[in-house]
Amino acid sequence: MNEVRYEYMYPPDFKEAVRRCPVFFIPTGLLEWHGNHLPLGQDTLKAYGLCLTAAKKLGGGIVLPPQYFGRPGFSTYTGTLTYTEEMLYQLFIELFGQLKKAGAKVIVLLTGHYGNCQVDFIKKTASDYSEKNPDVFIIARPEYEGVLIDGTVPADHAGKWETSMFWAMYPEYVRWETYETIMSDMKIYKNAPLDYFQENELWDFGEDLRELSSVALGKRAIEAITEKLVIDIKEALLNADRK
Repeated sequence: MNEVRYEYMYPPDFKEAVRRCPVFFIPTGLLEWHGNHLPLGQDTLKAYGLCLTAAKKLGGGIVLPPQYFGRPGFSTYTGTLTYTEEMLYQLFIELFGQLKKAGAKVIVLLTGHYGNCQVDFIKKTASDYSEKNPDVFIIARPEYEGVLIDGTVPADHAGKWETSMFWAMYPEYVRWETYETIMSDMKIYKNAPLDYFQENELWDFGEDLRELSSVALGKRAIEAITEKLVIDIKEALLNADRK
């Protein structure tokens, strides 16, 4: 498999990669609290791993470095950084333009951070850009969109789905020794700007993730998500070729 990571490519290889498969992946998310057992970059690292897997299945494409800029999440919880829509809108509009310049026909903006605030934002931004640039097709969505596993959407916040997927991709970064089912020490920023969620003083996962999470479950979710993504990318490429 040829190199798909943008930052590790050399110019001749980059030009050939664009010629063969003009698909660019933008893995995005947030630096956000995800319990004591997952790192703060979980959302974006998860999206990054999914993009790399999808590119491998696709047989090409270029995956940008992880992007840690997103709309509000749990703003008062330890380590969470959030940004305004105005700032992010300009950032992504310009990024789309730069990728079009580089030869993109399809752009995949995959967010590992959820909530209507984030999901509505990426979809609106992508729609606005595509309206003025119909020659570039943008797939903008959370990774779980259009995916069901045993009738369940594989999405949560640091629960069994995120934990299992992250565990399958980055086993060395899951700290079960620090996991707590019920927590009360995560809300530490009393006057955090850009708050969005109603953030409780007590966090209760409601289940023991050590019993419900597994690498096997994570691999099932990764397979289903990336399979759906590759199907949609191939369809978008066909549509782009018809224009």
